[in-house]
Amino acid sequence: MQTNPTPRPRRSDRYRPADAPETATPAAPAPEPVPFDPTFGGMAQPVTRPTAAQYQQPRQPRPAQPVPQPARPTPRPIPDAQALSDAADYAAQAYRPYDRPAPQRPAPGDVASRIQLPPDAADGVPAFLRGRPAPATQPRAARPEPEPAPFPAALSAALVVLLLLCGALLTGKIMMNNYLTDRREAREAAYQRVVTAHPLQYRELIEFYAGEYNLQPAFVASIILNESSYSTAAESGVGARGLMQLMPDTAAWIAHKLGLDATYSAEQLWEAETNIRFGCWYLNYLSKLFGGDPVTVASAYHAGQGEIAGWLSNAAYSPDGRALSLSAMPEGPTKTYAGRVIRDYAIYDALYFQVFNRAAAGGVSAADVLTAR
Repeated sequence: MQTNPTPRPRRSDRYRPADAPETATPAAPAPEPVPFDPTFGGMAQPVTRPTAAQYQQPRQPRPAQPVPQPARPTPRPIPDAQALSDAADYAAQAYRPYDRPAPQRPAPGDVASRIQLPPDAADGVPAFLRGRPAPATQPRAARPEPEPAPFPAALSAALVVLLLLCGALLTGKIMMNNYLTDRREAREAAYQRVVTAHPLQYRELIEFYAGEYNLQPAFVASIILNESSYSTAAESGVGARGLMQLMPDTAAWIAHKLGLDATYSAEQLWEAETNIRFGCWYLNYLSKLFGGDPVTVASAYHAGQGEIAGWLSNAAYSPDGRALSLSAMPEGPTKTYAGRVIRDYAIYDALYFQVFNRAAAGGVSAADVLTAR
């Protein structure tokens, strides 16, 4: 790419001829005025426009105009000393308040003497005022107090209704609190009665032997409560002894099954540990025999396995032949006993063991945890 050696002309050179010198050109003469001709449209000849050279003429400076100066006022003549002294004396005489005499107020008599009364006046009273009583001075009437605006009847009724409603709500709240308090106290009292009526003694022995023989400890506790009410010295009319009311011949048969013939004696049934051990073994035996149904097991524990086997063969008492229905059982002490055991079984579980709650949390039905299989 080649560069142009010729320098670029300046902007100021555009209106200057190429042959014009660098120095300033002399001013061109002003064009002559064109005469005015009204017959030629106001122009005697075509208008001559200035040339480019005339445009390049330097601008002539405007002559300075003189600044007008304000006219100074004519100074006043200075008064002489005598005039100043006379003016001071005059001012002292004109503005000297203490030198003036104080104005005197006229006496009342002088004022009356100066009043010109009409000829018919006597004692200073005109004729048109004679015989007229003096005007009575009327007391100024008191300004009546503005009466208060009457209270709107609708607003009064609304306030009464609102007050009644607030009173009803407050009364209802108090009654509800009293009702809830009474219900809570009643529930606490009922709970305390249930706890008192369902004690749990020998809990360690019950839980140990219930676990050893695959039983629910709440079911064992309900059997003990209905048999002896946790009395180790309890004995029935037929000879049943101890906590779980075992017959001596039944206890001897259990001792034989456990291999305790050499060390067993009937006196051991009064001991809590031996009685609970033999009773749990017997409940496990009945549970295996009757499929683990709690109603059937409790009925067999009370009436004997032979009697219950006969009931299972009766369709009126057992529709399926494997378990007894509490509602279909014949009326008698066995049905009453079985119903109490099932009731106390649920109470013991709710108070002490919570087997049903744990089973429900794990997705197991209540029928599967009545007695262990």
